[in-house]
Amino acid sequence: MAHPLQTATDRKTAPDGASSEVPQPTRLSRRALLQTAGATASLSLLAGSALAQPAASAPAAPAVIQPSTKITIIWNPSSLCLVVVGLAQQRGIFEKHGLEVDTLNVGSDTNAILEAVALGKADATSNNILRFIKPLEAGFDVKLTAGVHAGCSYLIASRAAGITSIADLRGKRIGMADLASPNKFLYASVLKKAGIDPDNDITWRQFPADVFSLAVDKGEIDAFVDNHPNAYFVVKRSQGKLFELASNGTGELGMRTCCVLAIRGSLIRENRPAAAGLTRAFVEAALLVDGDNSLAVTAARHFAPHKASDEEIGEMIASYPYDAQRGCPTGEEFRQQVLSYARDLKEVGVLKPGTDPVRFTNRVFVDLLKA
Repeated sequence: MAHPLQTATDRKTAPDGASSEVPQPTRLSRRALLQTAGATASLSLLAGSALAQPAASAPAAPAVIQPSTKITIIWNPSSLCLVVVGLAQQRGIFEKHGLEVDTLNVGSDTNAILEAVALGKADATSNNILRFIKPLEAGFDVKLTAGVHAGCSYLIASRAAGITSIADLRGKRIGMADLASPNKFLYASVLKKAGIDPDNDITWRQFPADVFSLAVDKGEIDAFVDNHPNAYFVVKRSQGKLFELASNGTGELGMRTCCVLAIRGSLIRENRPAAAGLTRAFVEAALLVDGDNSLAVTAARHFAPHKASDEEIGEMIASYPYDAQRGCPTGEEFRQQVLSYARDLKEVGVLKPGTDPVRFTNRVFVDLLKA
């Protein structure tokens, strides 16, 4: 279904809270950083930058925009779930939408990602939505324009610990590589909905991801949260001792996107057609992954070395939903999913008590594909 570009400029909306005035950025404390989405760039740094219906097929053909608009995207090729970027490069999808795309790899640290965007080193990034929620509440000048995929976070449990369901996690020890990560926020919300207090009924223990299975064997943890490829191979090599208890690619958790496209606010204000073109390109590439797993495997193999076989890479990619409803929603469907995350994070105390999830969502989401 064609989605002509919306050419009107962004409407300025008041941020959440009682006041209708736009709050001035304030510096976050170190403690606040560790308790939120992994880390945020300091708000003084952010102030130095600009102030701040899903389709079943590929988005409409691009509108006429400035030829070869240069865009820099933060992308870590080793992140298998974000193979859409590599596929879009290989298949000329960015060029089709009038974009000349460069990529910048700053690793997986949230602070580095936010800093690169805040300093104007990058125009956009795709990452776990839970990395962005708290910085966005603080005034970080990016807009969420579309989902990219679901899945990619896995709660792995030990059969020896007597765990067969989420309810069995009460009183258990869960390993995490980062105790302030999006993964913890995700499963804290899952536990809360199951009637388990994530702060008092669970012991969270920090371990490097490559020793999770050893920690289970030594009886130091009963379960752990991890991503691919480590989670995939740990389960595969455990001879049935470990199993996937939950993931955000299956069941109720798998009904909404995980990694999203976040575009610098100033780019949207200054060149909205280019930002819309980037959104269309990401959605088109995601739907291509959904429709042809082999193309995604080829792209993954090309852009990053993987010791896994093509079959194993394909299995991992297939576990991330890329369809239009769960993986790469746009428009109102995407707005509703962002709102769902905002409500979850307020429930577990990540967002401030005074933050209105609806007003917050309407401020940070923009529909660039609206007819």
